[in-house]
Amino acid sequence: MNNKIMTVITIVILIAVVLFGVISQRQEQNEELELEEYENTAMMLDTVNTIRTYGPGGEEAVQQAFGRLEEIEALLDLYDEESSLNRINQNAGGEAVEVEAELLEVLELAKEFAAENQGAFDPTIGALTLLWGWGSEEGPSIPAQEDIEQALGLVDYNRLEISPEEQTARLDEEGMILDLGAIAKGYAGDEAVEVLLEKGIERAFVNLGGNIVLLGTKPDETPWRIGIQNPRSDRGSAMGSVDIGEEDLINGQIAVATSGDYERYFEDNDTRYHHIIDPETGYPAEGGAVSTTVVSENPSRTDALSTGLFVLGLERGLELAESLEGVEAVFITEDKEVYLTSGLEVDENFQLMDDEFIIVN
Repeated sequence: MNNKIMTVITIVILIAVVLFGVISQRQEQNEELELEEYENTAMMLDTVNTIRTYGPGGEEAVQQAFGRLEEIEALLDLYDEESSLNRINQNAGGEAVEVEAELLEVLELAKEFAAENQGAFDPTIGALTLLWGWGSEEGPSIPAQEDIEQALGLVDYNRLEISPEEQTARLDEEGMILDLGAIAKGYAGDEAVEVLLEKGIERAFVNLGGNIVLLGTKPDETPWRIGIQNPRSDRGSAMGSVDIGEEDLINGQIAVATSGDYERYFEDNDTRYHHIIDPETGYPAEGGAVSTTVVSENPSRTDALSTGLFVLGLERGLELAESLEGVEAVFITEDKEVYLTSGLEVDENFQLMDDEFIIVN
């Protein structure tokens, strides 16, 4: 069974975790409030996507949202040689490439978030991603040290040149590769919600492979409950949850994203090698956290931050998260210690569900 199939199976099971608090009693509650519920699932962006709406017109809105996801997939797919993203990659070191305005928008966001994450999230990580074999039919393996050192010289988001006026983008050295996998699902979630809003949907639950966007409040007005996977247990086992009520929404919505070393990994000589590569070392990040969950308004930023904070690690990541307005985060260590940013409080908007874990701060 190849790596992509294993990834899809993993994502399907993970979705069961994040849905656990949302599904309970929803049918009875919706009947009482006379809200029409519609839900559908589709495979895109190399993951399983589920959108649930509350209120009239849900079926048409969800279909159009999925259509929007297909457009984004065609634009950003690293593994599709015909994608607009790969036209830039294939011309690295050459002339600037004219691309769609939307792709330029995503690239500008990626550079902005890369700076915010102190380079721990880097959209030019592709040379390392492909070197490790993530997404390949053969599956991942440990590269030679000299190959890692060479690839490190091809990773630097400051060397991605964007010209909105000319509508072009350029990588300034041959061999540089854009990989937007750490922002694509977040951006897609943002766009899906925009479609739902345009169709008059005011309440929805959007789950793109574990990247969550909540629109409006739950039908019964109780908080949304988003489970956090136990990173060292069977899939579907939650160690805790983040509760999100109306007062936690920002401009009517909120996003939740988690990055962890358990999502995609392989083992060699009893060492775990996961898919989140540190742009400074070229190896899987080892910053003291095995899982980071981020809660903030913008889905694209939330997605990028979950990766960036994981790479920065417990100390630096926690410091950065605390410095950012409108951002909350949960860090879990190998020793099952849990660190929360100051806006999350146990038994208020964070629930600990496994007594093997200890809240440290």
